[in-house]
Amino acid sequence: MDFLTSTILSGIAYDLIKCGMLLTTENLKNRAREWIIDDSTLIVLSGELNKLSLTESMSESAIEQRIAATPELLSLIKNIKPVRESNTIIQSHSGTGDNVGRDKIIN
Repeated sequence: MDFLTSTILSGIAYDLIKCGMLLTTENLKNRAREWIIDDSTLIVLSGELNKLSLTESMSESAIEQRIAATPELLSLIKNIKPVRESNTIIQSHSGTGDNVGRDKIIN
């Protein structure tokens, strides 16, 4: 998957609402850490979600249907990319022996 979907966004919104949290820019930013979303997009995204009048009595699929029926939200989320995972290993080594960062292959 190379973009955020209405299903994922509805899950984030559902989780926030069920925890009694508001759909604010900061709350969305904390929940959507694995997606590259700039602050200006987050502001517009939270504004559009708040326009939908989502409530805690709504199911996740009901929230998804509302999001999917909103062209403004769909155009926003289709350009949001996932953060690419990278493994960074920082090691310090002194003495004798191997300094292997990952799996050691012995032939």
